[in-house]
Amino acid sequence: MKSSSPPSPPIQQGKKFTPCLRKLGGLGLLAALALLASPAVGQNVSVTDYSTPVSRADNLRVDVLSLNYVTEGDEAIVQSGNLGVIYKKFYDSLPFAYSLDLVGTASFDKHPFQDELDRDLAINLVTRVKKYTRTEGNLFVFGDTDFDFNETFDTSMGMTLGIGLGRFINATALRKAVRIEEFFLREGIISDHLPKETMINLGHIIEREREFKDLYGDRYRNYWFEDMTNEITKSGLVLGEIGFGVLRMQEVLFQERINNRFYGWEGTAGIQFEVLTQKDRNRHGPSMSVGLRYSRPLSWSTQVNTRFNVNTPFSVDFGRIYNLSQTTDFIYELTNKISFTAIHQFRVNKEQGTDTKLSTTISVAFTYYIENKVNLNVSEQLTTVEGEPFRQSLNIGLAFKFF
Repeated sequence: MKSSSPPSPPIQQGKKFTPCLRKLGGLGLLAALALLASPAVGQNVSVTDYSTPVSRADNLRVDVLSLNYVTEGDEAIVQSGNLGVIYKKFYDSLPFAYSLDLVGTASFDKHPFQDELDRDLAINLVTRVKKYTRTEGNLFVFGDTDFDFNETFDTSMGMTLGIGLGRFINATALRKAVRIEEFFLREGIISDHLPKETMINLGHIIEREREFKDLYGDRYRNYWFEDMTNEITKSGLVLGEIGFGVLRMQEVLFQERINNRFYGWEGTAGIQFEVLTQKDRNRHGPSMSVGLRYSRPLSWSTQVNTRFNVNTPFSVDFGRIYNLSQTTDFIYELTNKISFTAIHQFRVNKEQGTDTKLSTTISVAFTYYIENKVNLNVSEQLTTVEGEPFRQSLNIGLAFKFF
């Protein structure tokens, strides 16, 4: 069962292992990329100081990878295109939490020798519902679903029920507060780093945007910004008045793109069932599923997420047939307009009567935020699957973020 997590570029089928890729594991990649991170000097607050009774995130993005249309006379000789949609919803509170990750891709391509279009549609939907056993503590019971639809390979769906320990906190609002503080320091609006209490309270006010919208309607920003500026002023570090600093706050909250900041860990164990299977394939019996997830910003400009999952059937083949997957992604904000992302994905599959099959994918991407909702993506991906040729791909495209 896949864990709910920030969307990652899809794995493309690729080919034979090279020695250097075999040696490069997720932890090794993380250690190398961590050297890019440099913590802020003199900061009075860290990401783990932040807590909130409710953590939520809600994102919808459309990726336009390519569109090509060529005609000769009145005849279209080339018609091809790809479209990707990613929707992610995250809600965590005590005692109830849930998450949803939807990735959809659609493509079409005109057959070079026939007057017809080849179409493909693929959808992956992963959900998790958690119920904590107490209003305080990290022990929970959960239910996962993993639904896959593909016009070429049919439909499959799995479900996992089990118990877990751990919790995640969304500290993105505190990251925005730190960005505001950086602006204010650089432009001489405040004399020093704001106290920890001020920063945490400022993050909580930023987190309450939806509450201000519901309470004040279209004029909510006036009251929202007033509460934020009052909290900063109470620190006694404002030199004169905040004044044009409000414009800097607007830039951070509405014009800049700040990647989500999560911290926490989660371990789970459960029983996995196949609810739907692909045609012409026998349904497997229940299997044991064990998972581990971990998220932590290494500095205010970085975020690392890693997840591990293994499952094996409750049968005589216990431990002999298994699926193992591990993914580590690293995000580094080079500037307030440019982000760097590196992802390492590693999979091991062992089926009855076959040899163990290993596959790995390493991808790096640069994202330039042209406007608040439009960005340019440049990514390079290297994929190897044992026994198959090596594959690499380069993608350049635009994406639009609705919210």
